[in-house]
Amino acid sequence: MTDLTLYHNGPSTCSQKVRLILGLKNLPYHSKIIDLQSGEQHTSEYIKINPNHVVPTLLFKGNPIIESSLILEFLEDQFPEISARPIDPESLHKTRLWLKTTDAYQIHGGSITYGIAVRNILILKPKDELEKEINEIPDIQRRENRRDLIENGLKAECVIQGLSESKKLMDKLEDGLKGTDWFTGANFGIADAAIFPYVLRWEQLTLSDYCNENSHPKLNDWFNRVKNLPFYEEQILSFLPMPLIEALRQFSTNQKNELDEIFASF
Repeated sequence: MTDLTLYHNGPSTCSQKVRLILGLKNLPYHSKIIDLQSGEQHTSEYIKINPNHVVPTLLFKGNPIIESSLILEFLEDQFPEISARPIDPESLHKTRLWLKTTDAYQIHGGSITYGIAVRNILILKPKDELEKEINEIPDIQRRENRRDLIENGLKAECVIQGLSESKKLMDKLEDGLKGTDWFTGANFGIADAAIFPYVLRWEQLTLSDYCNENSHPKLNDWFNRVKNLPFYEEQILSFLPMPLIEALRQFSTNQKNELDEIFASF
């Protein structure tokens, strides 16, 4: 019996953040998968618990907790027995700065995922169905970005900006690991969980070529340490639909020359 129900999606970066901390804390939960490709996040049933039309949503004793970074903080406050957050004020401040950084980056991560790969799936849908799906996105900027990238792909302004912000974040993460093994302090914690899904997405989109072991050695070492955590397979790999992940890689590989040109311009 558990008080926790997680509405989530396997490849969703924000869902992965929460599952990593649930795994670290060894917290059982009811898993409710939301099919983002079919638009289940826009159904009236789902938006009753998450009016933002996004995943994840954590139900605690039936009460919805939303926004992935706030869910991470909630889990630490509610279940502190296995710590995922430093105690000393300076380290805690740094941890929360990383959460703020990833929150700001989220829209760019979405733009590059859709602009490089997912648009190639979306454009196969009937135009009226696709337009309906776009119009259901409540956030105006995300809605306009979706239209732009579907029409223009890698040439869309939001995709180019997303790739630029990705490069900046890769460099910032490498610098942030000077003198430490983890972004949260002495151990893996909520800052690491918040960051990891984006680095994983870069790997899935073959963007790790631009932050390889030579250019970003500390980031690559950290990335491999997270993959070796005992709960990684259960909380991340088991929820990844491999045909979709392979499609992300293939769509990116097919556009490697264009991506090389864009990164060379930064």
